[in-house]
Amino acid sequence: MRSPKDGATRRLDRLRGVLRTVDREVANRAWREVADALQRVADRHSVRASAHWTNEIKQADKRSSKDGATKRMDRLRGVLQRVDPVVANRAWREVADVLQKITDRYTR
Repeated sequence: MRSPKDGATRRLDRLRGVLRTVDREVANRAWREVADALQRVADRHSVRASAHWTNEIKQADKRSSKDGATKRMDRLRGVLQRVDPVVANRAWREVADVLQKITDRYTR
């Protein structure tokens, strides 16, 4: 059986593949949606964001929406390592569901 974290990671990989084939503006909009969703989940499970992650995410957002979403996923991995496994699995399932909805919306 696959873990919820693996499922979320696979959905993110699938979304990357889908967004390679769409218009750049559409892809940027989708990556911003992904970044917002990841940020919400990370903020819910984190005591506070460190200055390191704040700076990393700002720099990544300046480069591209995709880089910003990737950095937020990295932050989320770190945040969810420090919480109860049951809570982490629930959060990963939530992330996977959000990513699936975004993927479905852009594959139509």
